[in-house]
Amino acid sequence: MELDLKKGFTTSKKLTVAITASLLLLLTACTPINSAATVGKTTISIDKVQKTVAQILVERTKVSTTGMTLDTGETLNRNQVTFFVIAELLNQLGADHKITVTEPEVTDEIAKITAQVGGSSKLPAALVNAGVAPQNLREYFHTYLMSSKISTALAGNGVATADMSATIQKLVAQEADKLKVTINPRYGTWDSVNATIVAAPLASGSVKK
Repeated sequence: MELDLKKGFTTSKKLTVAITASLLLLLTACTPINSAATVGKTTISIDKVQKTVAQILVERTKVSTTGMTLDTGETLNRNQVTFFVIAELLNQLGADHKITVTEPEVTDEIAKITAQVGGSSKLPAALVNAGVAPQNLREYFHTYLMSSKISTALAGNGVATADMSATIQKLVAQEADKLKVTINPRYGTWDSVNATIVAAPLASGSVKK
């Protein structure tokens, strides 16, 4: 009997497409359709991430970026999702231990940092260098203050300064395990040991550059 190579190739191609579709369905099964990530019951939308990245790129056109090392493409997208996930985990960790950050504290911190960088005219360049979108300015400093207050609480319980970063990372990782973190595979995968999002092969080329 003559072997129909064309038919065999077509069947193989259909099988490959079916397997790929099944894999994508499996990877996204636990992630809502417009979700970049979920932390417990909190959803971080793809729209929020895309608007953040778009604003960061626009702000870069307004200042001199000479000498700055700036994230681009998939790395920029992934790092913004990572920020939103860590921010939520720190908020939950703070709530667990009755640690709060008030809006006046955020306002005061922004004013302090603005003065440190040389005034409001210098702030845009500082934000670009830090990879912070202006629309997320308050969320960024809220997260910074929450981390600082958690550090202060840990220091009061005897944690050495040299061990502080590793201790907070461990606590954030434990909080993530408790709440359950899921990441849309277009941005990477969740590293439960290091409490961060790492690049995954599926993410390569699937996020707009």
